[in-house]
Amino acid sequence: MQLSDIILQSAQAALSLQSSDGSFPAGHNGPYCDKETPVRNTAHWLITLLKAYELSGDAKFKDAASRATDYLAAPEARPMKKTFFCRTKPGKDFCNGLIGQAWAIEALVLAAEKLEDHRSLELAKEVFLLHPFDYEVGLWRCVNVDGSYAKFDMTFNHQLWFAAAGAMLLDTAANDSICRPVIRFLDRAQESHLQVDTSGRIIHEIELHSNLNVVAKTSRFLCHPLLALREKAQMAHKEIGYHAFNLYAFALLKQRLPEHAFWHSEKFKSLLNFINRIEFITGLDNNKFGYPYNPPGFEVAFAIQVFDLELSSGVKPAEWWVEQQLLRCYSLEEKMMNRNTEDPETSSARIYEATRLEDMEINIG
Repeated sequence: MQLSDIILQSAQAALSLQSSDGSFPAGHNGPYCDKETPVRNTAHWLITLLKAYELSGDAKFKDAASRATDYLAAPEARPMKKTFFCRTKPGKDFCNGLIGQAWAIEALVLAAEKLEDHRSLELAKEVFLLHPFDYEVGLWRCVNVDGSYAKFDMTFNHQLWFAAAGAMLLDTAANDSICRPVIRFLDRAQESHLQVDTSGRIIHEIELHSNLNVVAKTSRFLCHPLLALREKAQMAHKEIGYHAFNLYAFALLKQRLPEHAFWHSEKFKSLLNFINRIEFITGLDNNKFGYPYNPPGFEVAFAIQVFDLELSSGVKPAEWWVEQQLLRCYSLEEKMMNRNTEDPETSSARIYEATRLEDMEINIG
């Protein structure tokens, strides 16, 4: 069976899920159990539908993709005409930080390209440019659904994916207001924002160092050393589940900024080498942030292809990684990636991450 067959089958199965307004069923952000609006999964399915149309030429996929695009441009998705309304959990922002916006922008950019829809491109640019970028710090601020400014998003993969979404805009909407912040973010990531464990594992949170922060953190851990050890182990578990998700965004950036010095840095080489460590491969098993939520099988495969990793170095081939993802999560009966997950709506929609992979023979029978 070819990977393209799996993508087409999932796209076909998804057609029956699309609502009359063009949206797809919302999930709850996997293990976080944050009730979401249809924005995220509609954006994901839009990309899969576009790929299915490219593979088959069947107009039904193009029509479904157009209706999904219409939903993302509709007032339901942006009720205050600012950022996308992505989640409804009390106590958390409704925009889902930068990551919620990045996912919508990613889909709109591809819709603009594949459907020749200029409106989608303008919407993607508008939402991206709503977010203030601090050139000194090298990070974007979150913007609430009413347009008010919030704090910096201190989750590294959120900043990284927002940068990748901006880089995607460079394909068709290159200008300094988009290009300069993206390059500056990569510069600052290389210098300080991207923190990497000695093993090569990417640290989840960004720390803006100050004497007060260091003193407070040190004091807390000195008073509660067992708490510190437990928290460190829990965070390492989470970071393993997100490592490939980061690599996927780095690969998107590499495709558009191939000459940046970061790709030749020791820091980048170490985090790329982490995918070959037993700590990573076995750490994805029984990891709620791994195969059941983030699809590391697709993500590692994409990194292998984009960064042209040599199999002679011991890296498992892209086909192996894709098969691991599908064997765990894909239902041959339902044609959806909805097995072994607590959020089947979101997991199924994340088949979209496979759409950027080169076609390959896979064995999941």
